[in-house]
Amino acid sequence: MHPEPPQHDVSRDPILDGRDSLRLVKLRLALTLITVAILPVAAVAPLVRAVAEEARIAHHLRLEAQAGEASRMIERELTAVQSRSDDLVTDPVIVAAAGAGATSSQRSAAGSKLGSALSRTSGVVVGSAVLDGSTVVASWGSTISLPASPTPGIALAAAVGDQPTALVVVSRASGTARNRPTIVSTVSLSVLLGYALPEAIPGETLTLTDADGGPVAGTRVSLDPVAIAGQVLDLATEAARDSEGSQAIDVPGLDGWQVAVGGPIPIAELPLPALGSLAALIVLLGGFTIWMARQILRPAAQLEASRSRLRELYESAREAALRDSLTGLGNHRAFQEAVARMVEGSRRYGTTFSLILLDIDEFKRINDTRGHAVGDQLLTQLGEIVRMTIRHTDAGFRVGGDEFAILLPHTDAEGAVGLCRRLLARTLEDRGAGAYRGPISFSAGVTACPTFGATRLELTAQADAALYRGKRAGRTVVTIYDPTIDRGHVDEGMRAELSSAISAVIDSGSMTPAYQPIVDLGTGRILAYEGLIRVPRESTFAHTGALFDAAEAAGRVQDLDRAALEVVLNGASGLAPDVVLSLNVSPRTLEGGDLNATAFLAILRRHGIAPDRVILELTEREAVREPERLRDTLRAVQLAGVRVAADDVGAGNAGLRLLSQFQFDVVKIDLSLVQGGTGNAHGHGQMLSVLTSLVQMADRLGAVTIAEGVETPEQLRTIRELGITAGQGYLLGRPGPEHAQAWVDLESLAARENEPDPQAPFQPRPEPVGARTDGALHDLVAALTDDADPVVAPADDGPVGGMGRFSGVRRRSSSFIRPGRDRRA
Repeated sequence: MHPEPPQHDVSRDPILDGRDSLRLVKLRLALTLITVAILPVAAVAPLVRAVAEEARIAHHLRLEAQAGEASRMIERELTAVQSRSDDLVTDPVIVAAAGAGATSSQRSAAGSKLGSALSRTSGVVVGSAVLDGSTVVASWGSTISLPASPTPGIALAAAVGDQPTALVVVSRASGTARNRPTIVSTVSLSVLLGYALPEAIPGETLTLTDADGGPVAGTRVSLDPVAIAGQVLDLATEAARDSEGSQAIDVPGLDGWQVAVGGPIPIAELPLPALGSLAALIVLLGGFTIWMARQILRPAAQLEASRSRLRELYESAREAALRDSLTGLGNHRAFQEAVARMVEGSRRYGTTFSLILLDIDEFKRINDTRGHAVGDQLLTQLGEIVRMTIRHTDAGFRVGGDEFAILLPHTDAEGAVGLCRRLLARTLEDRGAGAYRGPISFSAGVTACPTFGATRLELTAQADAALYRGKRAGRTVVTIYDPTIDRGHVDEGMRAELSSAISAVIDSGSMTPAYQPIVDLGTGRILAYEGLIRVPRESTFAHTGALFDAAEAAGRVQDLDRAALEVVLNGASGLAPDVVLSLNVSPRTLEGGDLNATAFLAILRRHGIAPDRVILELTEREAVREPERLRDTLRAVQLAGVRVAADDVGAGNAGLRLLSQFQFDVVKIDLSLVQGGTGNAHGHGQMLSVLTSLVQMADRLGAVTIAEGVETPEQLRTIRELGITAGQGYLLGRPGPEHAQAWVDLESLAARENEPDPQAPFQPRPEPVGARTDGALHDLVAALTDDADPVVAPADDGPVGGMGRFSGVRRRSSSFIRPGRDRRA
């Protein structure tokens, strides 16, 4: 019989209990800090007081002299500016610019006169303006602030926002004439004080105070490490209160203002005995600090060793808590934490990852017929196969009784499907070794972030929905999440109701066409009209977007696309022979086979529209399911003369994916890029870079570029500078029933100010044929019952900057978009 081992007192274990060590560390650390804080004050202060008084007085006198010198320089500069301004108000050039019939050249000459007369070597005058009453007729530089009612003389400018403090020097012509010119010059106080600051030591300040003693402006010499010791001595001797010299400013309008110069006592002015004593004291304090540090580090090192062991024990316990004991994979808690981390990484860095959920087929039957021990062997064997199949960067988990999960970083859904198929092939084989040697069948659901979901709950719900859709389809299958099938379902009653409402709109012929011009940005000639549709206000649907949403939910997209084509083509019978018609069709309609190339060309012939007068816009609002069939259709219509356009390029990755898969004749840049590439908003530079890249890419592909959503003169100027071929938007022409306009005065539009269009908020924008918006089912139902018109707010863009920076971008000829061009083979 073995003796019972002695009980170990965990509470007194020096590794687990660090309370005594912590107390000792705190005590020694407190003593060290008290010593370091008291000794410099107790030892240095009396010594410096005794030897630094003379240096302090000499330093004070030097500051007084510097203040007087600074005051004289400020007086000289302000007097010179006032004198120059008084002379300028009677100058013939200035008087001519202030006259009632002054021309732009006279005002420009006056501005030049201001610059040549008021520009100082010191640079204190940052701007000047000539006023006729309260109207600025000429200016030079940048006037920080203009008083509402300028009074001759020198005064402090009114503070406006975060503008720097400045003085205004106002001069007005004498006499009683109504149009007496007034010159208002802005003097930057920061520049004036920097110019007036005498030769100073680091840390010295120059402050300008008003009659009440309040600071108006100030400047400071940057601190140099050499002066740090001198500043410490200055504080120790309480000399800071006397280290300032001041002098009054004798300038009319600034009565009672003073210039004050302050700064620490330079170390070079202290006597050598004080420096020697200070050096000895620093050496003593340094040695004492080193000794105390060693006393502190000894128990701290022991404490750190204890904490390291505790950390190892904690990590071991945590790993055991996050691991499934049966399979060796992570458990459900580890899975939740891993998904949360990967979702955060995807949100922050834009990375992609995939999630796979596996569920063993007929696992309950195996448990019931062969026993739970065999079921455990099956789970163990599957866990081993998962570990051997996935990559080192992947992670496998057992998240339920017979449910497993796999996380695949930097992998899309197709890559996850490939892994699932390899895993399924291995599990279905008979194995010669292992606890469970029979084939293992499972079903899997696959989703990806951020392609389908962006949160942990959303991704797990999607993978689960795809998994059970596969089980209902027959099991032993790998299923990718499909948002149109796995969520957003409508019951049969709602689907029938929506289908009936869509049929009512189509059969009643209540849809009306609208045509928006597409304008050549080089000549202003209207090259084409984009065909759109509108629904009447009294219909079931509030706007066109709600109509197409309902068609998608009810499976009537193809029917609605064909009806919309008929409406647009019927209204285009009077289109000018040299103008092209742009038609929008969903890829889903072209993939379905009902509206193939032959049917589309037959519709054009029936309406008397030649194929070479048509642009077919591909409105990809959702993924292309059958790219080969779509490619064949597009190629057939292109050979017949129809031009094909990629619509909404830049709205997401859809347009760019289309450009990589198909050959397009026209690239239509989405309005989000056009409107985001102007003004001073955050991301303006990046938007311009993206726009430039799209133009260059389209040029290499041999495609014409069209900018959508042009609503302000600034946007028009920007896209013309970028070399974009054509544009459309509310600024160039609103959608309407007419299509007889021939050209647009681009120069007049580009010269306008960026003022919001007062009609824009009240004009509902018609949706293109085939256009659909994403949204949940409750948004669709709300849209169907809402009678209000959609409100569109105009873009709020600032002035464009850097004109001409894109002059090197080449604009592709607009003749490419006109009819009569020979097609490529």
